[in-house]
Amino acid sequence: MVLSKLNVRKIGGSVHGRRFTQVAILSIVAVLMLVASGCTKSDLEGDGVGEMDELIWYYPQNKPNADLHLVNAEVNRLIAGKIHASVKLQPVDFANYEQKLNTLVAASDPMDIVWTSNWLFPWDANARKGVFQPLDELLERHGQKLRASMSPRFWNDGKLDGKQLAVPNYQIAAMRPSLVIQKRFVDTYKLDLSAIRKIDDIEPFLRLLKEREPGIVPFGTTRGFFMNHMYGIDWRVSVYQGDANHRVLPDVTPEMKQNFALVHSWYDKGYINQDAATLKNAADVYNKGNTAVWFDFTGKPGSEAEFKAGDGGFDVVLVPLAKPSFNGAVSSMNAISRTSKHPDKAMQLLELVNTDKQLYNTLVYGIEGKHYSRGDGNYIKLNMDSGYFTNTDWVFGNIRNEYLPEGAPPDKIEQTVRINEDAEVSPYYDFVFRTDDLKAEIANVKAVNDEYYAVLATGTVDPAKYLPIYEEKLNRAGSETIRSEKQRQLDDWLKAKGKK
Repeated sequence: MVLSKLNVRKIGGSVHGRRFTQVAILSIVAVLMLVASGCTKSDLEGDGVGEMDELIWYYPQNKPNADLHLVNAEVNRLIAGKIHASVKLQPVDFANYEQKLNTLVAASDPMDIVWTSNWLFPWDANARKGVFQPLDELLERHGQKLRASMSPRFWNDGKLDGKQLAVPNYQIAAMRPSLVIQKRFVDTYKLDLSAIRKIDDIEPFLRLLKEREPGIVPFGTTRGFFMNHMYGIDWRVSVYQGDANHRVLPDVTPEMKQNFALVHSWYDKGYINQDAATLKNAADVYNKGNTAVWFDFTGKPGSEAEFKAGDGGFDVVLVPLAKPSFNGAVSSMNAISRTSKHPDKAMQLLELVNTDKQLYNTLVYGIEGKHYSRGDGNYIKLNMDSGYFTNTDWVFGNIRNEYLPEGAPPDKIEQTVRINEDAEVSPYYDFVFRTDDLKAEIANVKAVNDEYYAVLATGTVDPAKYLPIYEEKLNRAGSETIRSEKQRQLDDWLKAKGKK
């Protein structure tokens, strides 16, 4: 602005003239202040031209993506006009995610959206520590569509003491322990999949692979494949299914001993990868394409396409070993950090990710035409060497919005919804074990498990020798104290529910 172009009409010495002059001078000063500060009318009116808030989103991924910056830019292009904000995507590899987030939380670093679960960066423990913000009012203001997208059955898993503290990612919410088998070997040796009812049934096939397929690992694993669910033990609380006395079992059960003996025999026979006890990432078991069979704890519909994308392009088949059991939405949720500077914008972004199909698929698959191409209907073809590949649709949001990669069954979404609705619900599903007074025992037991569980569960060491040592150290660490307290709390809960 040029001051010479501002003409203030001089009016005589009347009171009215003097007032006009004062107003004009004040107007000039105001304009000068605007110019000096770099502000514009649009800034003051909030029409979207000014600088946008930047959100920070932490979540786990399998590996770094070279084109993350391109995808991040495209995500920001899609959300800018809708929430007047940008987001800085901060993926961390699965093996280091929990340690990284614990460090950020301890330092009270600013972050807005944080991925959490019941198995990695555990949501309940962090919620009790105040890591996450309550979301009820934020959902009321900015999340009506998001709330309507899922039933209370899912939302309840993100609640603590009646407060909503996390947004569930709608995905498979049931466990269906399964074997994953490369189809080329199924076809070559004419494996009868219908004859595989339990984990032991795969052993003759593993022996055949060991004898006839040099360079192939018959069975791949990281931390073994013991699941209570496969042995008639409730997954929520370690109680035998149908036990009228509801007796909480010790950490080491006869079924666990049986499983450890089986896996050790496989390890000794050379069926299992020799580095099983030291691998941290589950994908490392099969990503070289030379593993014939591996165990999958979830067995979700459509995972065949995901495994194919991760195992070098080999087709696989899924063989369920148990009926699905509803384990809720706690395996993948997003929360808003207590250190968030922009919680309202963070909630707006979460609603968009869960309801905007284009935005969700950009996060999952990248940029259309570069990282994938559209096929018929809802199908897409992934460009595996393009620089962006997540293979983790369940990390970001509602999978019902996703495109289907080639190889996925056309009814993948319908299968997922059906399994979620039909899965068996544990009679102890609502039971919450309070561990506030057991912190020392839990930490000590964890230390013992860190030392012994992986080597026992993968068959690396002989259970005849090391299981007694493991049990003794668990008892010294306080495992029986934990079991007794869980039994006490469970009995109280059952009485309050009128079940005992």
